Amino acid sequence: MPSFKWPASPLASSESHSQVYDIFVLLFTYSSPILLAALLVRFLLKMTGKKASANLEGPPGDFEGDIKVSNKLPSQSDLQKVSALPVLDAAGKSHTFKSLHDGKRKVLIVFIRHFFCGEYLRTLASVLTPESLQALPIPTDVVIIGCGQPDLIPMYIKETSCPFPIFADPTKRLYKILGMTRTLDLGPRNPEYMQMSLPTAIIRAFLQALRAGNKALRGGDFSQVGGEFILEDSRVVWCHRMKNTRDHAEFSVLRSELGYDGEKPPVRRRWSQGLVRSLSNRRQSWTKGRDRSPKGSPAASVMDQLKEEHGEEGFANEKAFHHASMNGTHIEAAALAILGEASVLANAQVSALSKFFLLPRLVPAPQALIRTTRPERLNSAPGKVLGIQSGSVRDYVQYIAHTLHNGSSLPDYTVRCEKITENSGSPIKAKTWAPLTFLSILGCAMSIAILVTSIVKQDGMALLAILLLSFLSTLIGIGSRWSLEFNERRSTRPVPRSDVVIQYPQGAFLVVKCEENGEKTARQLYWHPPECRYSVGTLAYRIISLVGTLMLMFGVICLGNATLTLQVCFAGAYLILNATYWAVAALPLQWHWDLSHFRVDRVHYAEDERCKTFTEALWKAIAISGSVEWVRWGKVAPVSPAWDKWLAEAEDVLKRGAKYDYADGTIEHPHQLPDWDPEQAMTDAHLMPWAV
Repeated sequence: MPSFKWPASPLASSESHSQVYDIFVLLFTYSSPILLAALLVRFLLKMTGKKASANLEGPPGDFEGDIKVSNKLPSQSDLQKVSALPVLDAAGKSHTFKSLHDGKRKVLIVFIRHFFCGEYLRTLASVLTPESLQALPIPTDVVIIGCGQPDLIPMYIKETSCPFPIFADPTKRLYKILGMTRTLDLGPRNPEYMQMSLPTAIIRAFLQALRAGNKALRGGDFSQVGGEFILEDSRVVWCHRMKNTRDHAEFSVLRSELGYDGEKPPVRRRWSQGLVRSLSNRRQSWTKGRDRSPKGSPAASVMDQLKEEHGEEGFANEKAFHHASMNGTHIEAAALAILGEASVLANAQVSALSKFFLLPRLVPAPQALIRTTRPERLNSAPGKVLGIQSGSVRDYVQYIAHTLHNGSSLPDYTVRCEKITENSGSPIKAKTWAPLTFLSILGCAMSIAILVTSIVKQDGMALLAILLLSFLSTLIGIGSRWSLEFNERRSTRPVPRSDVVIQYPQGAFLVVKCEENGEKTARQLYWHPPECRYSVGTLAYRIISLVGTLMLMFGVICLGNATLTLQVCFAGAYLILNATYWAVAALPLQWHWDLSHFRVDRVHYAEDERCKTFTEALWKAIAISGSVEWVRWGKVAPVSPAWDKWLAEAEDVLKRGAKYDYADGTIEHPHQLPDWDPEQAMTDAHLMPWAV
């Protein structure tokens, strides 16, 4: 695989270079899914070209073409087994399968695939109306059964306008006992009941799943195919089992079996269908060209497989019942893929500075990184920044300054003094080797492990899921790649010294003395926040977000339909990743940033940093800064006559020259603060009006 070298940011070059860069990103964005799809198809063709083994784990023949199923009527023993099996209505109430046809002369039971596949039912509702069914020589009822969850039935009724009762069999036991199996083959022809093209039907089903919201993975097994059964006096007299995903019984056949006359069913045709049918002489399946199973090698029936797996009493055994139902496992594994937004967003911006962010890998809750807009500046922290000499005020602490000082961790009423200087030649950047780097490598390693496992287990759905979800992180990395850009001062006029005081919500104060080129340091850290300059333009990013959203949706759907073994692999990977992302999010910000561009030294005072009251802490900050003015214009102290008197007295103490001695501020030689009792002065200030 050729190495990929990240191109230089176009923002440092001309406008034409920026346009060329955006075009490159657009081409990469559109071509990546096509290349991935080509690789996937090549793998599937190679994988399904091998002879299927009867003892393969998971459903054999998912991509084999038309599966060999018989339309032989179910035996009486099979009917007895299914008679007591439960089906669920829209309210979740349980009914026995026998109750659906018992006491009725004739019933047509249609087993659909999943609750996002509604084209057959839409046409059925127009071809077989309840009125015409009751007018037949033998009045007939129609019952619909799907393999999804019952809470999707109301949505399904609304989408298909179905007038017939619909039930759910999430365990798929009815499907298995009655001989219906699984496949993803499209079949060799477009059936007559299809009123729209295949791409349109797929897009419609996808949009229907999107409207379902958090129920999108509860529609049922996408590879499960159904069939049609006609019962008279609770006996099956005719049946048809699907051989591929578009092999429902044609309505002309159904009408004939139900007792309609020879009139052609009133199905509206699309003008293009004749052309489509004339061009569809070759198979339209995922595995075009695959050899059929050789004659004389009949596949074991589903019942035989279940007996071999669970014994003669398999279905009576509760353990076997739960093993037969994979739906809950699918939902839980897919849900893990979208959990953990907070821990992912905690360090998302600094992660995008690292080249490791471009690695294809699994990321918990990738939807958190697909944002409609990108932040123009880094997040600020609560606090108030006051310029001691300049008089400037900011009602927040900029991100870099917050990361450098970490003042929010100071205990209540703590006063600290720090001296900051710049080091040349070391820019502000993300650390190359940091906990976030470990997360990227861990996610990439898990992607490779699951990719290899899906190939070994020949699970096409899992393979598609891991490719989509892993390369989604690379796509997001391209769209989110950025660099810090500081605003340089253009004026050359002299400016005052730029020491600052930062007041934190917990009543703590941090006095910062900016040494050597202090105005530039203060400008970068406290007054003019750096901007995020992205390597990709806004239009390209929006297209990347759209493609990334589609990749995420299809990836989660494919994950929900992978085999149990791969479901467990995905679930384990996301559990580990969620735990590690949470742990890394709890680490201090300094662990992720390389801030060696600045040097911070503590200035020590003889008095303890911890103060008992806000008044004591404020006096210590005033004494260290050598000024009272920033308290007034920053409105740090309450506005009252008593506080005005207290501030005037504090200013008097400073003017008398009692600032601090000539010590160097080290631990061995700490500075001394003026000898003044701020608490007693405040008490006297409050009593002064009464004394007069």
